[in-house]
Amino acid sequence: MKLAAILFLIGIAIVSAAEKIETLRLEPAPNMTRAELHFVETVPSPKAVLVLCPGSNGSAENQIRANQWIDFAKNHDLGLVGLSFASPESALHDDTGYYYVSEGSGEKLLEGIRRIFGKDLPLLLYGISGGAHFTSRFEQWKPNRVLTWCAYSAGWWDKPHSSPAAPPGIVACGDEDGRYGASLIYFKQGRAAGNRWLWVSLPKTGHSYSPELDDFVRNYFATILSSRTSRPSWVDIDQEEALPPGVEIHPALSAWLPSEKLFDQWRKIHEP
Repeated sequence: MKLAAILFLIGIAIVSAAEKIETLRLEPAPNMTRAELHFVETVPSPKAVLVLCPGSNGSAENQIRANQWIDFAKNHDLGLVGLSFASPESALHDDTGYYYVSEGSGEKLLEGIRRIFGKDLPLLLYGISGGAHFTSRFEQWKPNRVLTWCAYSAGWWDKPHSSPAAPPGIVACGDEDGRYGASLIYFKQGRAAGNRWLWVSLPKTGHSYSPELDDFVRNYFATILSSRTSRPSWVDIDQEEALPPGVEIHPALSAWLPSEKLFDQWRKIHEP
């Protein structure tokens, strides 16, 4: 099991023993060795699905047992799914493995959502490391299927593009992680393309699980889901300041928050 997957598992502090985890096994796409989705019943008729995407070739089965995620899904009328995809190591580096959603893994997720919930539903995606590879490419591939997302610490990224349907999202990385430079460049490219992205630079953090980021992601996602009552704002990622209306700086130095109410929490976990 990869380091990122192990770190995520040991970072789960509270696990529900009462919830039954079920598994849907799909026929793997080419250059995949496993295509499974773990899921737990949260609400009878979810309006969207939260998909947790673990590290390289890992399984999110234990992640979706965490009370924090189960309660979040129930409180916001969401289905809860844990990704469990795998590919040969060589395929992950030659643009054909499950990291590359247009090669078949993206369709496997959509097929699984239809089979579990009986229909297509919008998605919220949260991925770390290998899961960040999958998350970032999926939201670029099918932006109209994604409400919001967070991609935490990938080692390399495709160049992002803009789309009228592009969903807001978070790019995050620890400042002691060797993936930091690549992640920051990806964020800046996305902002230069006009995407509503937020950058989170976690201080004194390597390639590891972050409960503080989890908490922030839940609040960010909740704000997106209740956007009718929120007031978006722009922030300066270097100065950690809210930008007054009408003030413009270079796009790569600014970031989008779905609500000004998230500013203080973002500033607590973000250090330029």
